[in-house]
Amino acid sequence: MKMKGNAKFWTQIEQQVKVWRVGLLPGLAVIGLVAIARFSGSLQMLEWNAFDRFLRSRPVEAPDTRIVIVGINEEDIRQVGKYPIPDRELATLLKTLQSYRPTVIGLDLFRDLTTDPDRAELSHVFRTSPNLIGIEADIGSVATLKVKPPPELPPEQVGLSNILFDSDGKLRRCLLASKVDSGAIKYSLSLLLAARYLQTKGLAFQPGSRASDPIHVGAIALPRFRPNTGGYVQAQAGGNQILLNFRSHPTPFPVVSMTDVLRGRVKPELMRDRIVLVGVTASNSLNDTVMTDAIKGSLLSNATGTTDEYRLLYGVENHAHAISQIISAVLDQRPLLRTWADGWEYIWILLWGLIGIALGLLLQSPWKTLLGLTISSACLLLVSYGLLTLSWWIPVVPALLALGASGLTTSLFDRDSRLLLEQRSLTLKRTYDAVHNGPLQTLAAMLRSLDDLPPERLRSQLQDLNQELRSVYDSMHQAIVTGDQLYSQTPIHELLYQIYENTLKRELPGFTSIRTFIAPDFSSLKNCRLSIDQKQALCLFLQEALCNVGNHAVEASCLDVSCRQDENWYTLQVIDNGLNSFPAVSVRQGRGTAQAKELARSLKGSFQRRSYAPHGMVCELKWRNSKPWW
Repeated sequence: MKMKGNAKFWTQIEQQVKVWRVGLLPGLAVIGLVAIARFSGSLQMLEWNAFDRFLRSRPVEAPDTRIVIVGINEEDIRQVGKYPIPDRELATLLKTLQSYRPTVIGLDLFRDLTTDPDRAELSHVFRTSPNLIGIEADIGSVATLKVKPPPELPPEQVGLSNILFDSDGKLRRCLLASKVDSGAIKYSLSLLLAARYLQTKGLAFQPGSRASDPIHVGAIALPRFRPNTGGYVQAQAGGNQILLNFRSHPTPFPVVSMTDVLRGRVKPELMRDRIVLVGVTASNSLNDTVMTDAIKGSLLSNATGTTDEYRLLYGVENHAHAISQIISAVLDQRPLLRTWADGWEYIWILLWGLIGIALGLLLQSPWKTLLGLTISSACLLLVSYGLLTLSWWIPVVPALLALGASGLTTSLFDRDSRLLLEQRSLTLKRTYDAVHNGPLQTLAAMLRSLDDLPPERLRSQLQDLNQELRSVYDSMHQAIVTGDQLYSQTPIHELLYQIYENTLKRELPGFTSIRTFIAPDFSSLKNCRLSIDQKQALCLFLQEALCNVGNHAVEASCLDVSCRQDENWYTLQVIDNGLNSFPAVSVRQGRGTAQAKELARSLKGSFQRRSYAPHGMVCELKWRNSKPWW
């Protein structure tokens, strides 16, 4: 018996493996397609958008007061009367700022032209300001895009102002260093200002011998942007770039206007020992703006009150964010944005795809699978967002696609496979039940009375048996064609009446001695809620119980089929008063008993076959009338 049980267990395992294999292969194929889509860059923009939304949704940080922006706005230009700002006014502004004793000043204005009559005064300020950093544009081979630095400033006081845009026109990274056409390595305005500020704190700036070498500021190595960093695919990563970790605050830096500085409306404490950035904050007179969706607010969006899906960021604000992330990483241990290696990212995508496959195989229900995938997707988003708050950017969109697509695909294929297996099993079961409750019952009756049958009667019963066997195919074919239409459209009490009448018409030996038939009343089952399978099983139960009386009841004179409802319980009984009824009940369990027990479990009730005093047998099925929760 134990070996038989083990064989059955391994047979079930083998069947499950076959089912899982059918659902597993399509799920793995979907994961492969997602990986190919990511590798080709098809998901790049979706991943960028998710990255931006996560950055913008981070908790609010404290503003960085170590950086002060002096913006030249529309009102300042109207006060001066022209743009560019004349050299005299710019020289006055720089001298006023120097009087506040800032650590370093960044001039985010191109000042390569020397034709202004008042250039001499500005030139003097340039030559006598060792803490002043100017800008130039010197990347690429297009001469019209290059702008020379102020000629009065030495090379170590000039930084690159080039801004890097992604293909969707938005800002997500900044340039730290680049090798220009002359072969020299030049550094960005942001990096030079941060390095000068940190040097006053005793922290050294250690550039590499090449533009692509890691840059160290204090004890921090700035992580270099690579072509496949994060959600990027084969991006241009020339020079030394870094992902921008924007400061999460609607107004991340103190901002004053040029007029405020010139008229003495700025407190000296605001500028002292700070990094001061001078740049344009006038979008109408000069279009010095970049687009991003990763910040909570900018000068322009805050001033106009816009809540668009993206923010316009002034160029000077961009430099401020880049400076802030460097000095905050060194002084405040604020993490820089980091990413996993490509291999780990694809393992991450595969892991979530396998979770989707597992859900599709285990839950075995479209609604349960959909609910499981929804919960898993929410967990994935929470994990990804939580890691980004810790400054780790991991793939979100490919993992979500792998999870959802593999789960739904696996569920679909697994459901079809299981439905096919269930349909085959159901067909075999119904075929056996049709043979068991029909020809086998007739054969059993013939065997019990074989010695007493005359040849003519035996021939007649064999012909009937032959007809019953041949009719099994027709009845099963009709059941397959019409499906469960009969059981779905006919009330259960009417079906039971038909079963009762048709079964008693069969020539079974136990029925010949019965003189009293107590007619059943199945009307109490009119409001009983049963599924189609339960209806069919209940009909088979009644048919089997009546056939048992016809085959096993000896000298029975009374047959009582009782159906009643007591409060919330239904009881169906078949009672006979035959002698020595069903003698093999204790020896083995037949198919009819197995059917009855399966039905009892389905109805959450009970089945029993017991002796009936003074003699006879009771076949009883009892179940509760379960009402829907609504």
